[in-house]
Amino acid sequence: MRIRRLRAGELVRFVDDLWVPFAREMAEMDDFDTLADHGVRANVFSYVKDRFSDASIATFVADDDGLIGYVSVEKRDSPPVFARGPRGYIDGLFVRRSHRRHGIATALLSRAESWARRQGCEFISLDVHAENHVAQSLYRRDDYVTKRHRMTKRL
Repeated sequence: MRIRRLRAGELVRFVDDLWVPFAREMAEMDDFDTLADHGVRANVFSYVKDRFSDASIATFVADDDGLIGYVSVEKRDSPPVFARGPRGYIDGLFVRRSHRRHGIATALLSRAESWARRQGCEFISLDVHAENHVAQSLYRRDDYVTKRHRMTKRL
């Protein structure tokens, strides 16, 4: 298994094999993440293609004779009123169920952190569902600490 950058020729496979399954799994946890009923694949592909073309975003995949996981990381600038530099933001981390608990998520996180460091980021952050205790445990093991609680209200 190796961790590497996602390639342009893999975008369709990435969407079908990793991005959509990740989104569906998150929707099972929280209906806030439920995908639209129609046009999803085309919209997701457009979204992923735009992100792939953005130099401030990197997507890394775990490849083991097929795509088995991914992490997407962004460089986000801080407003100039704060005494901090840019930060990395993990926008998504997913490993196929059949490959979990083999250190793949940790390897993906490590690659995202290295990329963010090279981009001059001082911190890296992420959001995790309140009910996703397995992911929270992984992040705590990798020295992530809770700094905020995001609260949401349906209107």
